Amino acid sequence: MAQSSSPSLEPAFLARLYPAPDFKIGSTSNGEILNVVPISSGTVISEPGFGIPLDAEIAFGSDYVRINPSQSHARIHVNAILKNKDGTLVTYSYRGVIKMDAAFLAILSGSPDAKTTTFGNAVSHVTFQAGLGPLKELEDNLFVGSARFVVEDKGFFIETKQCLRYTEPFEAQDGPVAASKE
Repeated sequence: MAQSSSPSLEPAFLARLYPAPDFKIGSTSNGEILNVVPISSGTVISEPGFGIPLDAEIAFGSDYVRINPSQSHARIHVNAILKNKDGTLVTYSYRGVIKMDAAFLAILSGSPDAKTTTFGNAVSHVTFQAGLGPLKELEDNLFVGSARFVVEDKGFFIETKQCLRYTEPFEAQDGPVAASKE
């Protein structure tokens, strides 16, 4: 039987998103609380040494935040348009989960005791769409992210470290999950 390899992660991007005041839609038919958060500004920049040259600002974006009925977690869905420094436009989308703990709630409520959280309180998977050119390769990859909420004097921003999920080429195995030999 062939050895299977475990997926690995390669640091790819650092994203910083600055939220604007949210629109509180309210309780939906499935019991979730829906808020829509415009993204007022932000950046997504390639990590040093990463092979895809992204140095982009957010031109437009929003985050649909759905708080589950138990209020223990929120599901997020960000859609944005990035403008790379060379003028190329790219769509940027991610879905994720945020743990609604005391530290996160202090930030959302604007508490004077709010402090920057550690990475891992929010996780996501990220996809891109791009036209022809050097950023087209973004479409053929899946990125995963881990975020923290950074408290500043006048609010907060979301900082996400995003990594390329890399898996070795599939190798056939014996057994029920073997590759088709047709």
